[in-house]
Amino acid sequence: MNGNLTGSLAKSIKSYMQNEEQRIVDDTRKLINARTENPPGNEIVAARVVEAFFTSLGIPYTLFEKTKDRTNIVGRIGSGSPSLLVACHLDVVPAGDEWKSNPFDAWVENGRIFGRGASDNKGQMAAMMAVARFLKENESRLKGQLILIGAADEERGSNLGLEYLVKECGIRADYAIIPDVAHNMQMIDVTEKGALFLEIISHGKQSHGSRPEMGNNAVWHLIALLGRIKQMKFKHTSHPLHTPPTLNLGSIHGGTSPNIVPALCKAQLDIRYLPGDSGDEIMANLISIVKEVESQSEGRFETKPISRIMENLTSATKKVESLSKGRFEVKIISHQLPTAVPIDNPLVEIISRHTESVLGARPKPKGMSGATVTKQLIQSGITAVGFGPGDEAEAHATNESISIKELVDFAEIMALITLDMLA
Repeated sequence: MNGNLTGSLAKSIKSYMQNEEQRIVDDTRKLINARTENPPGNEIVAARVVEAFFTSLGIPYTLFEKTKDRTNIVGRIGSGSPSLLVACHLDVVPAGDEWKSNPFDAWVENGRIFGRGASDNKGQMAAMMAVARFLKENESRLKGQLILIGAADEERGSNLGLEYLVKECGIRADYAIIPDVAHNMQMIDVTEKGALFLEIISHGKQSHGSRPEMGNNAVWHLIALLGRIKQMKFKHTSHPLHTPPTLNLGSIHGGTSPNIVPALCKAQLDIRYLPGDSGDEIMANLISIVKEVESQSEGRFETKPISRIMENLTSATKKVESLSKGRFEVKIISHQLPTAVPIDNPLVEIISRHTESVLGARPKPKGMSGATVTKQLIQSGITAVGFGPGDEAEAHATNESISIKELVDFAEIMALITLDMLA
């Protein structure tokens, strides 16, 4: 990383990317119109767009599929070291409802591109295609290599995407930038919380609703357990770059009818914990709570009639139910460890410097509560950070959109960064 780009070269890059604006818009629309909702994914249709682009410029590429049509495409410009990996994902979340136009027929309005994936993450891929075109035209300057990836399966854990590429396909790099964090290029993701997703199953015994004492109500037991889990304490509750740890009850399902005592109830939890804390310790703490509630659940629970709803009742006699012990099962759905890279690493400095030269302000190192594929890269020994354009509220939203100017600015910044690092 030499940091010696001349002023004339920087002006040339700015002019180049301004001239690329319409291509960036067109490529974003092509990628959006290639429908890749995950599930089922079908990333091959978007990979074909990137493949045609690579082919037109003579950029060597490889297609990787762990499962048919769940396609990853990896293009390379230059050779040698250092190597910089930039990965954008080709899959998108389902469109949902109440769009003002077809979410898979992208449109432009008020300086923004609209459509599912515009901000997450196809606009960024189109901007990087402009960067790839610039670097290919200037490949003789390079002493290192850009690895540009259109990845599958990011929205569902990356088992068929970047995790597969790193663990099974031998993809390696010295550095990586993941443009999947939004925040309008005002932040650099240098640390991410751990993400522990759990399912808790409460087992009981079904009986007639008029004779609850003959059954074992799995819902009541799970409610009691969730109340205790809600009060669970974390070992680390503060971090200079993170918000506090969180525990979210994402879903709860149990029972079929009011006149049946339910024998089964399931809940799913999302636990985000800070670097320095331990997922194993959190699990051990939760299991101890489960065992404690199991041991205390036998007894008599009192329920009172709701007089505001049942106004026709003339008396409010208490009902008493005898309940057997609760029995619970805890399953780990997924567990991603917390990750962090040093704030003073050279990648943060070079991103900050070139962002300031284009936007007039340096992005701030911050921590993410969500997870990006920087996790898989960092765990494989690659210095990886998140940085990119887009508004935080746009991803997964109805009428998702991204600013065209931001995409052009991002392309300019990334061209400066890659040429600085690799030339």
